[in-house]
Amino acid sequence: MIKCQICNNPDCIRTAEEVLDTIYDLYTACENCVPEPEWNTTAPFKTITDIQTLSSTFLLCNSCGRRPLNAVMAHALSIMIRHGERDENAGLIRTGTPLIYRGFPIMYPPRLGPDSLVLIVDNTGLLTAQDIVGQVPEIKGVILRTGSQAKSVGILDSNSRPHEYTLLAGCDMRCDVVQSAFGELVIYKNQSKIHIEFDNDHKMQILGSLDVKGILAGKVVVDGMCGPGTLGLMSMLFGARKVIFNDAWRPAIENLLLNLEVNSAILGVEVEPVLSITDLSLIGDKPVQVAVVKRDGRIAAKVYFGDLRYLPDIIDGCDVCLIDAFPAVDPSEFVNIWGKKDKGSRIIVV
Repeated sequence: MIKCQICNNPDCIRTAEEVLDTIYDLYTACENCVPEPEWNTTAPFKTITDIQTLSSTFLLCNSCGRRPLNAVMAHALSIMIRHGERDENAGLIRTGTPLIYRGFPIMYPPRLGPDSLVLIVDNTGLLTAQDIVGQVPEIKGVILRTGSQAKSVGILDSNSRPHEYTLLAGCDMRCDVVQSAFGELVIYKNQSKIHIEFDNDHKMQILGSLDVKGILAGKVVVDGMCGPGTLGLMSMLFGARKVIFNDAWRPAIENLLLNLEVNSAILGVEVEPVLSITDLSLIGDKPVQVAVVKRDGRIAAKVYFGDLRYLPDIIDGCDVCLIDAFPAVDPSEFVNIWGKKDKGSRIIVV
């Protein structure tokens, strides 16, 4: 059993195998579900039904215990309206941004069971969020967005101030299934502190092209701004001899360590802590090693917490360095520093 750092719920974190075994029918409608409601999400929802009477039984299927996504959003909206935080003429679009708890590409509107949604909201208070989590069974956590939706959660670099959302109620831990030609991995993240990614296809295409060119298999790969670990973990799955993970944002490293554990059976690895990450500052400076990852007694990966600009002075070099900066960050400084200090490596900006 893997402990959730946020809620301690034993069902919150599942191994990659457990997630992948159940994911593909998790959000499908059963034969007794009502048809998907075709609602205009911008129109006042009060024109569709009486908002004041909405409850957890609204459009609930008695057979599978699931509800359409829009029914769940309508229930949350009704609570916001009762608290005076949304106008009575508000449409469903004003509720917030829904993130399904176990995310993967689906071509149909999801049907949701208990604890299957994390909701990101604007202009919503603590009591309202607590009521949403307490009264809407499908919503496991409510996050308050801070600043523009386009602004990335986390840090741009070690010199920047962190940008975080606020977990108002419940738990914000969720995962995405990342797919590749070599298989699938599960990437968890506590979403108030980690950048939201809706599509990893572009990154997997880059890794696929590197693999075709023989740049990954049997090589030493640096995932220099690793976040929760998507690129580095997939590089391990693609056959990299060793992966060096690094990030200057402590929550990212915490999520990475969780993801190494969650995917350990698929990757065939064991994680050995070197330092307690909770004892370190929120933003790293000179990289320090916090964990080593072994496969069959050999080092398969190392995990560092610190600024990528100093990492070439710490490690023994690599074959390829992957730099995955936020969209607002110019990666040229990192490319130039790394190129000067480790001239034998190939630098890939993702």
